[in-house]
Amino acid sequence: MRIKLVRALDAAPGFKVISQASDLPATYTSAEAMEPDVVLVSRELTLLPEFSLMRSLFRALEARWIPVVHQGLLGAAPQAAATAETAGDFPAVDTAQSGDVIRAQISAAMRQTLARKPTVVAAPIRTPVSLKSGKLILLGASTGGVDALLAVLSAMPADCPPIAVVQHTGQGFSESLIRLLDRRCAVTVEAAQDGMELRPGRVCVAAGCPGHIRLKSNKPYRITVEPGPLISGHLPSVDALFRSAVSSGANVVAALLTGMGRDGAEGLLALRNAGAATIGQDESSSVVYGMPRAAWELGAVRQQLPLGEIAGAILRACAQGSEEGRVAS
Repeated sequence: MRIKLVRALDAAPGFKVISQASDLPATYTSAEAMEPDVVLVSRELTLLPEFSLMRSLFRALEARWIPVVHQGLLGAAPQAAATAETAGDFPAVDTAQSGDVIRAQISAAMRQTLARKPTVVAAPIRTPVSLKSGKLILLGASTGGVDALLAVLSAMPADCPPIAVVQHTGQGFSESLIRLLDRRCAVTVEAAQDGMELRPGRVCVAAGCPGHIRLKSNKPYRITVEPGPLISGHLPSVDALFRSAVSSGANVVAALLTGMGRDGAEGLLALRNAGAATIGQDESSSVVYGMPRAAWELGAVRQQLPLGEIAGAILRACAQGSEEGRVAS
């Protein structure tokens, strides 16, 4: 399929294949570095679980993509085989067609405007009052988390309290996600490392790292990265991070964002009981209302808010005393 596609495109003026990759992380890295007009992705790759993250990364890059099929191999028309989750920005390219048909279809797609909602990226919020020193922000996210993290972190001012994040994702995408967040946000975004000090204006992200991140100490806050079994079905786990911060609960502001399952719900409850300000993303703005729902039903969430209001609520809680920051929904 790939050989035929490359030949069909390179044979005509106005087309040039600038990169080829055999897996999703390499495909995204090439798209990020080379900014092609369009990315062609085999439909087999779009069926992988991690492709939901790839879609979010493509959207954040504003990179258009088209699924590629071969009708003779699949035994079904590409339009019938595609689903809402695996469909690209435009109708699938079928390599069983002639080179002229393939080129015409890609050309038509490149002339069209992307009919999709852009990723929300906010300007950093200017807080009306000074932020309390010693505060710590903890975030957990899974499915849909790329868009959610962009919305929250891009609104954080460069002098915000330290932030630690657990995002469920495959190991191959961790560096790409961190580069994307760092480029789009006023804060500095870094990969979690054992012994790292959490500092104001910096975000520590555990995404596909080889262990759970836990708060090791406060004043200054430091983390450990500890290999171990899955917790709540994940490595790294949001629950592991949240539970490790219970001793600092009065200074913690924690938010559980969109995601499948219930990782983070028990840890968020422990933080709330320890005096932390706890926030959950609401159902209407969540891609998957699983993790936030579990936390809400458990009584772990003090404020349930739409995505666009979460960053402001976090900063208000950081600017207030621990008791003042508790606002029940």
